[in-house]
Amino acid sequence: MRICVVFNDAGAPCYARSYVEAFREMGHEVHVNADAAGVLDVDLALEIENGRNEKGELVFWYHTAPFARKTAVLLIDSHGHPDLHAEVAKSYDHVFFAVWARRDLFAGHPSAHWCPNATDLKWFGAERFAHITPEVDVGFFGSKKGLSRADDLVRICKANGWTYDVRQVASNRNPNRWPATGEAMSRCRVLFNRGQKHDGPNQRVMESMAVGRPLLTDFDALDGMSELLFEPGSDCLFYEDFKQLEDRLRGLLQNEEVRNLVGQSGRLEVEAKHRIKHRAQQILEVVCS
Repeated sequence: MRICVVFNDAGAPCYARSYVEAFREMGHEVHVNADAAGVLDVDLALEIENGRNEKGELVFWYHTAPFARKTAVLLIDSHGHPDLHAEVAKSYDHVFFAVWARRDLFAGHPSAHWCPNATDLKWFGAERFAHITPEVDVGFFGSKKGLSRADDLVRICKANGWTYDVRQVASNRNPNRWPATGEAMSRCRVLFNRGQKHDGPNQRVMESMAVGRPLLTDFDALDGMSELLFEPGSDCLFYEDFKQLEDRLRGLLQNEEVRNLVGQSGRLEVEAKHRIKHRAQQILEVVCS
């Protein structure tokens, strides 16, 4: 197939680029953004949501799609931009959305499909960081605006004398953001997650499990974690309140064997089912059906 992948390009590694690489590894001819200007005939134009542009705008280029036989969009943050995503989806033949809890936005679309977040072992694979020995008890990494989700974790750590690393590793436009984030995750014995607006499994879930560290994440009956059939206590650990968070974090920190078992089980599950190449295959199966 001839595929055009369109996304907001900040010049740094991102999952949209991972899709480009995945399609090429599958043997397809792939054109990207500006490269598509001279391409007048492609089988699929796939637009991937990839953050805001330099002006802070959320822009979609679906008006560029007439040169494609079929069009598709991959929407990542429907929990944060529901109205925009519901409207944008109408302009594409196929819609793929990452947030299970907002599937209602696309209920009327003739071809709407849940396409959960996934990760890229090139940037978050455990083998890449096998040389790193954990030295921090627990970590949480994200954007500055989202770090407040770890406030209770920090409080618990201070009360127990546990070390923690809670920060934004680097901005989204920093070309070293991803290797630095994976390295920071690997330096932690346990990785923490707390979703927002029922967005699970968010990207942090997949990245944390891919690096091979045990993930301790919030239980949300409305999100998509249970839909992916992650095995509680085996692939990752859930907490329902902050007392349970403290108890389960203590248990993990006191038992290296359990940490290793959970980390390995989660890693194997992500490697087998939740890589970008798996989502790329899903998209093409739908488009070509």
